[in-house]
Amino acid sequence: MGKLQIINYNGWETVKSSELAVSPIFQNTLRARITQKLACNICVTGEPGIGKSYQAIDIARVYEGIYKSKASGEIKGRFKENQIVFTHSDYLSLLIWLKMGKGIIFDEPSYAMGKRDWYKDLQKVLVHTMESQRFLVHPLWIPIINMALLDKTIRSYLVQFQIHVIGRGHAWVYRLKPSQSNEKIYREFMCELFYHQFDSHLCSKDSCLGCKTLNSCQVFRAQYERKKRTTQFERYEQAKDDALKKESSELTERQIEEILMPDILKLINEKTGKISVGRLRVYLRNHEPPIMLSTWKAYQIKGNLEHAHPEIFEES
Repeated sequence: MGKLQIINYNGWETVKSSELAVSPIFQNTLRARITQKLACNICVTGEPGIGKSYQAIDIARVYEGIYKSKASGEIKGRFKENQIVFTHSDYLSLLIWLKMGKGIIFDEPSYAMGKRDWYKDLQKVLVHTMESQRFLVHPLWIPIINMALLDKTIRSYLVQFQIHVIGRGHAWVYRLKPSQSNEKIYREFMCELFYHQFDSHLCSKDSCLGCKTLNSCQVFRAQYERKKRTTQFERYEQAKDDALKKESSELTERQIEEILMPDILKLINEKTGKISVGRLRVYLRNHEPPIMLSTWKAYQIKGNLEHAHPEIFEES
């Protein structure tokens, strides 16, 4: 029975055994392709909550390694939290200044599931990666529930590896190779991955969810969770605004007029004696639930009310 040997890999500890066929084969393959300036687009698949994003982050951290700070003597990782992006625009901004060979994770926020706009962004990312590969070499990790959610052309020709997570810290790696003569895609099993919980010496918890010290914790995964949370909240607010606009557009003019009538005198401009469009829109925006009106529709409502109730405006 062969013995496992602990070796140093970019500052991290891993195991190796020629007798047991254990080695960092995927990391070696990744580094070799980057050295040769070849594309490395990697989909990390698996069911929700199984740890796809953590797996991608851990692989990226091992790939880039660690170093000892000359100023403080502290051991730090070369992969930084700002290399994790959630939007297409953030990805493009990152490409402008990120050093060649540095990795990027285009993460799958939980709020985005079922929202096609996010997948459209992802398609753009992959196309830009392909177009810029001659000049910018950045391994790209994409945590996603299922590769079928990607455009067929992209998942068939722009993704070189699939890491399928089957348990926390445990995954299978496949090499994806398109046929040069037909539309077939060959999916070859490459290796099995085992990763322990990173930073376990700093925090024994397997998740940051519900942790009371999340806002101040400096463990890497806590930094990631804070960034993800901020993005989620921004998207929640956007989704709320979109929902309000949709609901507002579905209200009939008569329904809106009925909402305005009890306080119609508050909408009248004292100088002109007519309804102020600005006041009308603010009133509806402060209504519960808020009603969002375009300027054009507000003028239409104003005209309807003034025509239907001339006695009010004559008196004012």
